[in-house]
Amino acid sequence: MTARIDLLVMGAHPDDAEVHVGGILAKAVKRGMKAAILDLTMGDLGTRGTPEIRRQEAAEAARILGVDRIILDLPDARFGEGTRERDRIVDVLRNLRPSLVILPGPEDQHPDHRRAFRLGREAAYCAGIGKYPSGGERWRPEAVAWAGGVNPATAPDLVVDVSEVWPVRMEAFDAFGSQFAHDPSQPATRIAHPSFRRGIEGRAMHWGSLIQAEYAEGLWCEKPIPPALLRWAAALA
Repeated sequence: MTARIDLLVMGAHPDDAEVHVGGILAKAVKRGMKAAILDLTMGDLGTRGTPEIRRQEAAEAARILGVDRIILDLPDARFGEGTRERDRIVDVLRNLRPSLVILPGPEDQHPDHRRAFRLGREAAYCAGIGKYPSGGERWRPEAVAWAGGVNPATAPDLVVDVSEVWPVRMEAFDAFGSQFAHDPSQPATRIAHPSFRRGIEGRAMHWGSLIQAEYAEGLWCEKPIPPALLRWAAALA
């Protein structure tokens, strides 16, 4: 068996992938790789927007980045960590056969993100068990990494220069206008305040400074760093 796609980024909600690793997705596509986003929910309990609007925004962001997008439509803020949820992700992994999977941060303040990390990590392992009762042939990604979430306690294990795709990355971020656009007529939220967008830029500038780049995005992983993850990062250089 061979990999069908190079990179799968999993998020609990549409826009999670774009917030944390939109640049990595854009750069992978620019380097000729195949990438996709897996959203567990439609984010239908979000303070702003509607499921229909968010679905349209998610499709537009994927178009801008040049990636495929799958939405499982699990219940926002109410999905569990049982066999049913894990098997849905196993099915996606066995179908797409990604070489690298990027998950939400395990210590993110949003409980959906923490659950998504645990589900994704378990699914990545279970998908490689030959007798695991799920559709498709067994497949285990070569490497699993995760984005830092809010206020990660440690520096990234790996930083990727995304300077050359920064405008595209932010265009995809801005596609989620219902969530991030500063609109006084809408309910006030932390992510709709202009400081949130500045924080995304400031974080990328800080991590970029670690490798003498204008902008970079960070990843964390199990140690020692898997050789496959290092090879993948080198291919993005």
